[in-house]
Amino acid sequence: MIIGGKLRSMWDPLVSTAAPQFWPPKPNRFWSLTLSPLRRFFLKRQFRIDEVIVEGAENLTGIPQTDGVLIAPNHSHDSDPHVMMDVARQLERRFYFMAAWQIFQTHSGIDGFVLQRMGAFSVDREGCDRRAMRTAMELLASNKNLVVFPEGEIYHTNARLTPLREGVAFMALSAQRDIIKAKAAAHVWIVPTAIRYRYVEDITAELEEAMDALEKRVAMKPANLPLHQRMIRFGDMMLTLKEKEKLGQSNEALGDLPTRLRALINTLLERNETLHLKGTHPEDSVPLRVKNLRRHLLETLYDENAAEDKQTDARAALDDVQLVMTLYSYPGDYVSEQPSIERMAETMEKFEEDILGAAQPKGKRQARVIFGEPMDLRPIVETGRTRSAATDLTGKLEAAIQQLMKTAQSG
Repeated sequence: MIIGGKLRSMWDPLVSTAAPQFWPPKPNRFWSLTLSPLRRFFLKRQFRIDEVIVEGAENLTGIPQTDGVLIAPNHSHDSDPHVMMDVARQLERRFYFMAAWQIFQTHSGIDGFVLQRMGAFSVDREGCDRRAMRTAMELLASNKNLVVFPEGEIYHTNARLTPLREGVAFMALSAQRDIIKAKAAAHVWIVPTAIRYRYVEDITAELEEAMDALEKRVAMKPANLPLHQRMIRFGDMMLTLKEKEKLGQSNEALGDLPTRLRALINTLLERNETLHLKGTHPEDSVPLRVKNLRRHLLETLYDENAAEDKQTDARAALDDVQLVMTLYSYPGDYVSEQPSIERMAETMEKFEEDILGAAQPKGKRQARVIFGEPMDLRPIVETGRTRSAATDLTGKLEAAIQQLMKTAQSG
């Protein structure tokens, strides 16, 4: 999530040490009203979003104002939090946002000031951030509306949902547990939400121009192919380069792009888990394996007592970990499965971010936000254990968001 400045889907892991401080939310009605026109201008100018359509608002507004609400949308673009801010404006509600602390650190000064006045607070996603967890739970326990993106990272796949992080459900269940312990009658609800983007104009020419620039940047000879085939060809070449860099050879014999991507991801993870964690964890999701590795490597990198060679190894491993997340953000068959303008545009932005360092949407867009049926957490907490319930709730939330995304895609 980025509120202003350069667009990036993931931060540099080498600056991702423990959060130096906690940035609490400082919502202010005066500043919200004053800055609202600026935010809408930024939404149109930076993210090219001309319209935000809200559907199923009754699923949110119908919840008693005495209850807490955790709004859980899919997270495919840097513009997502800005879209949700506009939704809050339309519904005349205050939304709070949990955001990675690196955003506050990188965008200090006026951007950081705006973030906090818009209700955002920081979280250290690399470890157990008790301050952020406590803030979120207190907001939910005091009948506030909190927006958390349970995918965690931004993957630029608006038509697909990546596995959700279980901590979001656990946080909401813990807030409900605290309410019950305090003998209060309030409920905590999770509202599954889908954000769907659609280009409102033909941007084929802009995509062709962007593809020309990328091919020229890497000295790739142009080919007389349809745009989606050029993109697949470009991705194949970039993957081949990484395979040769990390493995010493190309894995083209393994088959299609998804298979090769998975193979390189698993090799990098297994290599670094074996070296630094003394054991591999293939049963865990890629984001969870990355989180565990990154936490351990950062502790080593910033340990003043660690040997220099250990820190050097940790820095090299962090490069591998960042590459894993970059590779993971490319499904491999996203464009070939359905070469729509939206899918090609998303993938083009990913290419530009990873190769050029920055990207912007290529034309005007419409954002459609759909709120699903709210999930009441009080009965769950009253009848089961919070930790075991979190796994089940995460599965139900994932299924609900996926269904909303299908509805949005067919509409």
